[in-house]
Amino acid sequence: MALVLPNQQGIFAAAAEAVRQGFFAAHKLSGSTATIQVIEVGDDVEQIGTALAAARDRGVRVAVGPLRRDAVNAIVEGGRAVLPLVTLNFPDRDAGAPPTMIAFGLSAEAEAERVVQMALSGFINLRPGASTGIRIMVLAGAGALDRRLAQAYVNALRAAGELAVTVEVTPAALNRLGRQFDAGNFDAVFLALGAREASLVRPRIPRGIAIFGTSLLNVGDPAGSPVAAALAFDLEGVRFVDMPWLLQPDHPAVMVYPPPGRPMTLETARLYALGIDAFRIAQVWMKGELRFEVDGVTGRLRVDRAQSVRVDRVPMSAIYRNGTIEREEVAR
Repeated sequence: MALVLPNQQGIFAAAAEAVRQGFFAAHKLSGSTATIQVIEVGDDVEQIGTALAAARDRGVRVAVGPLRRDAVNAIVEGGRAVLPLVTLNFPDRDAGAPPTMIAFGLSAEAEAERVVQMALSGFINLRPGASTGIRIMVLAGAGALDRRLAQAYVNALRAAGELAVTVEVTPAALNRLGRQFDAGNFDAVFLALGAREASLVRPRIPRGIAIFGTSLLNVGDPAGSPVAAALAFDLEGVRFVDMPWLLQPDHPAVMVYPPPGRPMTLETARLYALGIDAFRIAQVWMKGELRFEVDGVTGRLRVDRAQSVRVDRVPMSAIYRNGTIEREEVAR
């Protein structure tokens, strides 16, 4: 195997190291005799293509990486997937991806789409007296990630036959929010916000309206931090999704893997978990299997190369209740 990661001189060094640690932890636990060659690459996409071709010539059976989306795009557009490949991010355009490639990542937009599916299948449609008009509001921050999440919510809702009104969360908008809820007949709110911003919005959303968000709303263990504990109380009743690695440490698929050697932020812990599941997927992919499932530490993973280049990841659902995070079982 070859693990293709950003070099240690760039801004992605910490992310690359977290992935590497998770990948090697999974390899060690698997008992696999396969050797792993770590290939560090810079910003030059030609260097990545050369590295992949050299790995193929050395007898590498599967390559995992690169991590950056622009590098994944370059591989797809340049036809550089010259051996079985598991990329660690999604390309912008799936259509050009070669059959030797699958894409596995922690896309925020894909997570937002999953949140919409969860909400519509498990919560909103079950509420009595639903309005036939616009019954959903999307609250978004001003950042680029917030805007992408908001658009992903809107697109997924539209695909399901639902319209939504999007409100950018500014101080002025917060003051008007109560009046907007009074004037409408809303059943649900989707938050394209981080936990701190969401905690300011939550008191302005009337009780009885279902509230949903992505892993950006995960504050971590409320018992381990006064700040997390305060935010958990502020976010009462808010549902979000995240990976089993962070939400269910006693999950059978999680317990078998060692934690990282030193404490990590939530962001780098997710990348450590990404490395674990990337190894597990690569093991199967290099055998030539085109359709399979993995009960992963990042979620339930489904590969069907005939249908999509993307590894479908089903994360876990949770809700803030009485200052704690409680897992919820939601139909998949």
